[in-house]
Amino acid sequence: MENMKRRDFIKMGAIVSAGIPLGLRATPWLKNNAKKPITIGVIGTGDRGAYEAFILKETPGIKVVACCDIIPQNLKNGLQEAGKGVKGYTDYKKLLRHKNMDAVLICTPQHLHYQMAIDAIAAKKHIICQKTMTLTTSDALALSHTVKKTDRVFQVAYQWQSSPLFNKIHKMVSDGKCGQITHIRSNYNKNMDWRIETDDPAMERQLNWRMYREYSGGLMAELCSHHINIANWMLNDVPHKVTGFGGIDYWKDGRETFDNVNTIFEYPGGVKASFQATITNAYEDVSFIIMGTEGSIVIKNEAGQVAHYFPEEKKLHNSLSEGELKNIDGITSATRKAWARGEGIPIEVENNTIDDFETTRAMFLDFVDCVKNNKMPQSNIENGRDVAIAVDMAIKAMRNGTIEYWKPAYKG
Repeated sequence: MENMKRRDFIKMGAIVSAGIPLGLRATPWLKNNAKKPITIGVIGTGDRGAYEAFILKETPGIKVVACCDIIPQNLKNGLQEAGKGVKGYTDYKKLLRHKNMDAVLICTPQHLHYQMAIDAIAAKKHIICQKTMTLTTSDALALSHTVKKTDRVFQVAYQWQSSPLFNKIHKMVSDGKCGQITHIRSNYNKNMDWRIETDDPAMERQLNWRMYREYSGGLMAELCSHHINIANWMLNDVPHKVTGFGGIDYWKDGRETFDNVNTIFEYPGGVKASFQATITNAYEDVSFIIMGTEGSIVIKNEAGQVAHYFPEEKKLHNSLSEGELKNIDGITSATRKAWARGEGIPIEVENNTIDDFETTRAMFLDFVDCVKNNKMPQSNIENGRDVAIAVDMAIKAMRNGTIEYWKPAYKG
């Protein structure tokens, strides 16, 4: 990338603040799809599943016709959120036989995703599958092979890929606005026990499935996988090797999945990416930082993300003569003061999704478009498979104290 001259710096400010019409309110086919909606059943209506049933109800072009859950209260909540006239099931295989149903949303514990997706494919349904797509590498590969043999649309629920802001950032990175990417850092920090209280011991593992290895990959799968997916997308590659540490160091309550994880992924070209999560301290909350030779992009917040671009001060100064520096007080002085306050240039997009509701609905709108027009979703079987494998590698590295290597057999 050429040195940044004054005009380039001014242009950069315009680039990161200019709006592009990618958001919900700018979607041209939004109204057209409302006439003949895609019918969908929701399998798994716990907290997230019931919430997504509500979002689906509010999404033009799609209609919830059935919900399924083995826990009565969850099913009741899901039916309430999905709206009137929705059929309830306690057996997902019976839901798959629901008449005139085009698709399913699989929103169950992670270990159930693979078999439910296989059965949904056999029932000729289009699929939205919650992340992480599968619990194991072998299941990720097997599901990928099966999906590729069908004509069904398969979306993996990484909703950030449908965010106009993330798409803008992806374009900036692809266009070299940060120079050569060298590092990525991410945090996903919360302060909570992640436990659902119950007086019935028989319900413990059903309600708190995220805490048991049989059902979930824990923090790496439930939280860090969002950031791993974004890193793979931004770098257009997968990690070649993974290592890290994790432990149950605070919440000693019988759980099996770690209450803190800290991993390092190495990508081609030597790019190092760290993925860290804890449920013992919420400092720094949720953040994702892309670091390059010409600048950095910092994304913060979990739902209504905000982002800033930080050009490298050294690069800026090296590209300007002393005379030029003296004549751009309006730019350089303001920039220096912003740097001193730890501020950057806001990255803004027109019609951005402002919260998780809008971002998730944008993902569902992508699904509607893909089903109606026979297209591949932005988040699909390819990236879903790669993230599931990377998560599995990280968990194995932490549990075994090893370095895990990406294998050629993982692609395909």
